Formats: sequence, structure tokens, C-alpha cells
Amino acid sequence: MVHQLSPSEAIPKPLATTKAKGSAVTTANYATIAEITVTKDKTFHLAKVTVSCPEDVMFKLLWDGEDVSIEYYVMGKLPFTDWFPWGWQPCEGDGSKKFELQAKYPSGGTAGTVHAEICGEEE
Repeated sequence: MVHQLSPSEAIPKPLATTKAKGSAVTTANYATIAEITVTKDKTFHLAKVTVSCPEDVMFKLLWDGEDVSIEYYVMGKLPFTDWFPWGWQPCEGDGSKKFELQAKYPSGGTAGTVHAEICGEEE
């Protein structure tokens, strides 16, 4: 007989046990707002990204210095962007490689304080 899980028994994966958050005033160039250095011999699985800013902002994700996402445009003065990626590529750590969230204001935009958080799980 197979046991089926009830909704209260379901556990979402990956968990958000590893978190990094930061804030900074945006500039015309991308700058790192939040980053996670992945532990040697561990794998980081991205669970959630949150970005907010009172002005329009663009953000992207990097792994080991390389872009791994498109540029996301978030309109200012709106509720924060709460993004839950599905099936994101796991990142193998060596103790120095970083998963980063970078942000800037778009062309013709205005500087504002961007707040960002990366959540995930190392295993």
C-alpha cells in the first residue's frame, strides 16, 4: 500500500535555510546587492528572490561571475517582486564561488535604495 501525503505533510523543496540580504542606492551600473558564497563540496539550490525599490530597478543573477538570468525590470512604487524559480540549476560550491543578485537603475531612470534577498538551501 502506498501512503499519500496530505497537504499538511508536504514539504516544499528547496527550503530557504540559507539567506542573504542587502540594500544599496542604485547607480547606472550593475552592483552586487546580496550574495551567498556556497560552501565547499555543497550544492546551492535557489528557492526565492525578493527585490523592492521605490524607483524602477533592473536586476540579474550571477553564478561565479557569469550571468545566469535575464535582466528583470521591476517598476518602482509597486509591491516587491517575490519570485520563486522552478527547476533552477543547482550551483556546486568550492568555498569561493558566489551566487549574486546585482541591480541598477534603467537608462533614463532615477537612483533609489533597492532591497534584495536571496533564499535557498545548501546540501
